[in-house]
Amino acid sequence: MYNSLKMKLIALLSVFLLLSISGFSQKQVLDSLYKDLATQKTDSGRVSVLYDLSYAYHKSKPDSALILAQQAYKLAKKIKFLKGESWALNGLANAFHSLHNYPRAIEYFIEELKIHEKRGKPKNMANTYISMALVYSSEEEYGKALSYAFKAEDIAKRDSLADLILYSKLNIGDIYEKANQLSLAMIYTRNAYKLSLIQKNDLITGTSLNNLGNIYFKRKDYLNALNYYSKSIPILAYAGDLNTLSESNLGLAKVYKEQGENDSAVYYAKKVYDLAIKNEFFARAVDAGTFLSKLYKDENRIDSAFAYQEITVNLSDSIDSKERAKEVQSITIAEEFRQKEIEETKIKDAEDRRQKLQLLAIGIFIPILFFISIFLSRRKVPKKVIEFSGVVSLLMLFEYLTLFIHPFVAEKSHHSPFIEIIVFVVIASLLTPTHHRVEHWLIHKLTKIREQHFLNRQKREVKEEPDGTTPNTENS
Repeated sequence: MYNSLKMKLIALLSVFLLLSISGFSQKQVLDSLYKDLATQKTDSGRVSVLYDLSYAYHKSKPDSALILAQQAYKLAKKIKFLKGESWALNGLANAFHSLHNYPRAIEYFIEELKIHEKRGKPKNMANTYISMALVYSSEEEYGKALSYAFKAEDIAKRDSLADLILYSKLNIGDIYEKANQLSLAMIYTRNAYKLSLIQKNDLITGTSLNNLGNIYFKRKDYLNALNYYSKSIPILAYAGDLNTLSESNLGLAKVYKEQGENDSAVYYAKKVYDLAIKNEFFARAVDAGTFLSKLYKDENRIDSAFAYQEITVNLSDSIDSKERAKEVQSITIAEEFRQKEIEETKIKDAEDRRQKLQLLAIGIFIPILFFISIFLSRRKVPKKVIEFSGVVSLLMLFEYLTLFIHPFVAEKSHHSPFIEIIVFVVIASLLTPTHHRVEHWLIHKLTKIREQHFLNRQKREVKEEPDGTTPNTENS
């Protein structure tokens, strides 16, 4: 009994030590990122750090994560940094997921997915599919969740992406467990566990062990459940995954209750409650409080049962209040985003109209310049002026054609400078000889028009008398 109590105290002290280290480490990460943001000299660098900050906040402060991700997105759009846009969209989606605005999260994940498809990045696509699977799993739409998780797994297998194979198997197993398809959950979770050992991924090893504990508990195989929960706890504590650590400890409490070891059940449930309260995992705290209240009631310890029941009710009310606040906050932020998007669309549309009008004006001006060249060729102006006018009009025509096709080339090449320069070199190699031939033809034509015009004029002057009258052939 003494040794058991000693082990429990050591375990409790270890958890609190890890909590302190984790909190300090999180603050260090944020401080480092803010310093990095202040010293960044490039816009693309600022986009990257803003995304990192957004990701660091997306679970604890999703409202701050949204603001930071929006700043990253706006800057990435401004500098046409497509990769940065995908980062920012991921940040927006994760924040909306944390705010439980699942439709909005899916919307931004889809926009992120489109960019990965354009850039031809299968690994990024697979990561986005996993994120979408997690959102649908949160909504308890397990069919859709599985479809996206399998898409991620297919890409990971096709491209031999070992880390993504691991994550996809873990998530598929977790979704099957939540959907109570326990045989399939067991297969995928065991595979994830074996792969995590090969890849030495402690976080996934601990999570897989916890998930196996959940599966065995649902199967009422309490001996195996106890074994897997116990194995997961030190690994999760070392990895710093305090949320899953709380889940494992509560799993142990439930197993001990089923085995009639109520003292151990109380010990682990209280540990979960303290851990959850300290780290604001209030849903876990409610689970632990509800468990303790029911356990004390079964033991006829009414005062303790009532105390935890009251705590649980207050926590539930607090969670409901916070969830409602989150919903209101999510709706408000979503509307702000919508209004900003409308404003940005208006600005973009106005800019597009301005550019189209400029192109139209240039397109109208070029033939006018040709006509001016022809007009000048019929007037008594220096030959160089006519040639210059013709060359300028021709240059404008060819440059106009290049300007006109540039957006099409940029879109098809996904704004790749390497591809664009190759395409325009090929176009230039075709247009340059044509330009020279047309230039010589035009100058020759304008020169002939000018010479013919002056020849006709001289003929008319010869036919006219000095006094301006037409000569009389009969008298002469």
